[in-house]
Amino acid sequence: MKKVFAIAAALMLIGTTAFAQSFGAGYVQSTANSTTSNGFYAGFGYTAEIMPGLSLNPGLYYELLTSSTGGNIGSWASYSGKTTEHYVNVPLHLSFAMAFAPTFKLFIYGGPTANVGIASSTKVSGNVLGFGGSDTIDNYGENSNYSRFDIMAGGGIGAEVMNKFRVNVGYDFGLLDRDKTDNGTLKRNRLTAGVALVF
Repeated sequence: MKKVFAIAAALMLIGTTAFAQSFGAGYVQSTANSTTSNGFYAGFGYTAEIMPGLSLNPGLYYELLTSSTGGNIGSWASYSGKTTEHYVNVPLHLSFAMAFAPTFKLFIYGGPTANVGIASSTKVSGNVLGFGGSDTIDNYGENSNYSRFDIMAGGGIGAEVMNKFRVNVGYDFGLLDRDKTDNGTLKRNRLTAGVALVF
């Protein structure tokens, strides 16, 4: 898969006429089956113009997500869990921009994103009749059925102001089943909204 991304990037950079870099950050809401996680992303993007209005946009971004669950069993017991996940995302998007003024553009973008889980842990706690305890589980640990890898596909819309600032909203669909067993399916989708500084 790494070779595919490298070859695609090399081919599409041939003949490019303009370049820009950006630092972006924003909000992420992720859903995996019935679980919703919230967090943020931050990282660097690269814009290589292929022809006027059409650009290739690779990047490298860090993503942090957390989700919580909990409940009571009658009045004598309670439980809770908090999951924290760290990802690296490598998008390879195409974008098309249209200028409505010398310092204002609207754009649409789309394409694949390679998604790698760096770490995932769940802290579980319980209390029964006043006696409690907690433990932390490594979700990628030995004998884990939770896959680190995903390929996401999606797109979004955005605006660029003064050739310096961008805002965007996008949605990605997870294409791979991250449940390694044959007993279920686990696919992750995510909503993103962010801002970026172009330099």
